[in-house]
Formats: sequence, C-alpha cells, structure tokens
Amino acid sequence: MTLTQIKTFYLVATMGTFQKAAEKLNTSQPTVSARIVALESWFGTSLFDRSTHRAQLTAQGRAFLDIARRMLDLEAAARSAVGNGGELQGVVRIGLADTLALSWVPRFMMSLQELYSDVTFEFQVGASPVLRDELVRQSLDISFMVGPVAEPNVVCERLCETPVSLTAAPRMGLHGRKLGIKEISQHQILTFQRRSQTYQSLMRAFDAAQLNVRISGVSSLSFAVALALEGYGILAVPTVSIERELEQGKLELLDSDLTPEAPQFAACWVSGPSAAASQTIAAHARDFLTAYASENMINIFDGVE
Repeated sequence: MTLTQIKTFYLVATMGTFQKAAEKLNTSQPTVSARIVALESWFGTSLFDRSTHRAQLTAQGRAFLDIARRMLDLEAAARSAVGNGGELQGVVRIGLADTLALSWVPRFMMSLQELYSDVTFEFQVGASPVLRDELVRQSLDISFMVGPVAEPNVVCERLCETPVSLTAAPRMGLHGRKLGIKEISQHQILTFQRRSQTYQSLMRAFDAAQLNVRISGVSSLSFAVALALEGYGILAVPTVSIERELEQGKLELLDSDLTPEAPQFAACWVSGPSAAASQTIAAHARDFLTAYASENMINIFDGVE
C-alpha cells in the first residue's frame, strides 16, 4: 500500500467517479483503476461497487475512507513539519471571477510562476456561482470569486472588495458634469448578471427613486466593456477591471451620486488533505495584493470565514 494509492482512493471516493479523480490527478482513468485494484489486492477485498455509474463504496471502503483521510492528514502534517507542506506540484486548477482575471491576477500569476516554475496552472474564468459549484465538485483546487460562500467543507479567506464606478465612452458626452440618477436612468446600463450584487444594488437604487431603467446583465465582463466602448450604454463595473481603458481615454469616469455596492472577493478551497497547497496560493495572493492594491481601486480584507 502506497500513499499514492491512498490519495487516489480518497479522491475517487469523494469525487464519485474514476474519471474525475483521474482529471484531478492529471493522469489517465486506467492508471487510477490500476491503483485502486492494487490497493484492493493489498486489502484482499473490494473497496468500490462497480455495478453502478458512480463509484459507490462498499462497507469495507466506507470503513477505510476515514482512515485514509487521517493518513493523508498525517502526510500533510509531516510535510509541514519538515518544511515543504505547502509546496505546489503537478497541475493546479484555479477558478477566477472575470473581474479579477481582468485586473490583478495576471500579474499575480507571473510572480507565482516564478516561484513554482515546474507547476502547470490551469484556469477557469466565469461567474462566481459556477466557480463555486466546480470547487465543491473538486474540479478546481482554489477559486478566487465573490465570497465568502456557505458550503460544507469549503474554507474562504476574504481578500478584497473592488469599488464599482460608472463610466461611458467619450462619444456619449456624459463626462465632465454632475449626473443625477434620473438622467442616468435614461441610458442603457451595462453590468454583471442579474443575480450579481452589483446588478441588484443598481435595481434597488432605481426602485427607491421610482425610476424605470434598462439594465443589461452581461455574463462576460469583456463583452460588457466592448459594448461600452462602442457607446452602447453606461458601464457599471469595478474600476480596477477597466484601468487600461480609463488610462487610454477610451472610457471616462462619470460624476454621479449613484454608487453600486462593491463586490467582495475571497480565495476559497475545499478543506481536507489537499488544502495545504491552496492555502499557500491564498497566502501568496494576500502578499501580492498588499503590495499591489491602491486605495481607490481595491480594499483589502483580513480574516478567514
């Protein structure tokens, strides 16, 4: 019996299929199957009932699962005591909300790649609810998303909030003067999807003012910015995600009392034997943000929830 076999067993048991475990381990399904067969041979009994689509544990498998978890925890503790418990290796899968993907994370990843040049990083960019689901399924090792989230076995370290500004293309002629909420309501508003904190806070502000407004929820931040650059409407997204467009004068900040709520982001990962590497990435991210953040664009949080 080897630690590799134990880790493979643990992932198959917690992820539910041999294929998902293989993807997590960056190996092939036959390799995973061979490791499980070898482990079952060592025990002299079956650990999985293979008669169903999902990898169902037998009674013996269920008995071994908690022991396997404790053995992997001990391995992580041993690595930590020796000094390399949080080292990254192999393939690390990172989820990113697009606000972060279009702002500080690329520069952060450059610094992380310099520290761990042998590691392959894979990225999934998308809406936070989708990233949360992928994280719970363990298809991601760590996710930088709107949070914290209330999910069993998910640990979230609050990182930052990103204040939202209203901007528009110069051709719309809205910059350089004070805009009331009534005038703003006469234009198309571009922001995140309907379920997002920013979208909902905009709706509450216009409802309180008893104004009708057309708010376009857009699933892609890049597309929302592209629409704004064409003059399609007023853009309401975190300022940090459009720094380049503002510096180049392609978008202008609008002077208004309307201030949508700032989305709050966290680094989240599933607790368990594989959490040490994710904690290492989160710690590096916090160190990077401390040096990178500017007062007007990113506000840093403290604490774990």
